[in-house]
Amino acid sequence: MRKSRPTLKDIAAELNLSHPTVSRALADHDSISRDTKERIRAVADRLGYVANSSARMLRVGTGNVVGVLLPDMTNEFYAAAAQRLADDCSARNQRLLLSISGGDPERELALVRALIEARPIGLVVALTEAPRPETLEYLRGVHCVQFMNIAPGLQGPSVSVTDSGGATLAVQHLLDLGHRRIGFVGPLPSERIGEARLRGLNVALKTAGHQLDSDLIRLGPSTAEFGASAVAALLALPKPPTALYLSSAPLSLGGMHMLGERRVAIPGDISVVVAGSANWYAVWPGGLTSITLPMTDLADAASTMLTNPEAMAQQHTELSFQLIQRGSTVPFANGRT
Repeated sequence: MRKSRPTLKDIAAELNLSHPTVSRALADHDSISRDTKERIRAVADRLGYVANSSARMLRVGTGNVVGVLLPDMTNEFYAAAAQRLADDCSARNQRLLLSISGGDPERELALVRALIEARPIGLVVALTEAPRPETLEYLRGVHCVQFMNIAPGLQGPSVSVTDSGGATLAVQHLLDLGHRRIGFVGPLPSERIGEARLRGLNVALKTAGHQLDSDLIRLGPSTAEFGASAVAALLALPKPPTALYLSSAPLSLGGMHMLGERRVAIPGDISVVVAGSANWYAVWPGGLTSITLPMTDLADAASTMLTNPEAMAQQHTELSFQLIQRGSTVPFANGRT
């Protein structure tokens, strides 16, 4: 159960100051010294206090606003999730306030405060990998559904996928087709998503009784540029892979560009699994086999949790990645390079 929101009275009591002094300090009144303002603001941040201020203007009626905080709208998954959440809000005659953190914890903190000022009925938040402690403190005072990126220090409802499941599904698919030299291009393992995907690769190989071949693995930033250079390096091996998993959407874009530039036949020369649900995957000649997120189910689960805060207070919904098989993956043929 979430705790009650801190008040001006709580801040005043902790600092042994009067309620009006605290109020004027937070309003940046000239009559309050800079040192006092800083002390009051520090306590307000630590307690998770948010002023109502002019955010009332954003509301059309009680229980009308849903706040959504996402890291990136250029990511097709988050863009689709935002659209689905907006549609759900519209069906309930609610307004959606969308903020984008850009993966920056400081920006995320400021945006969480701004969203809470709108007094929403709840928030759907996809947090950065290392959110500020103040951010978590603010979120403990509201009904918050964590979406995809789950902060260990924040209790309450959450929606995510089995983090290593996509890589396991992709590599298992290629192993089932008879491939043994499987190239893997993934994010850095120092990132949570990179560690999970490398773990998924290991699970699939060990389950099938195969060893990890470090020559076939390329890890780096999840960008199209790295995807292209990683694929070029794999193709340059004395014995290149017969199959390839590009484990993020940007890596898939860059990797496919390089395969096209080198005129590599898919699936004649190499079988390929990409990540994400970009529209061009389906229209690529023969189609590209892809690992996708169940976007609609994830967004709907988060939306449902917002409608019943008490019943959903501790529920965690974990869904699974999906494999969409198209023409880019075929059985391994002996003698293929």
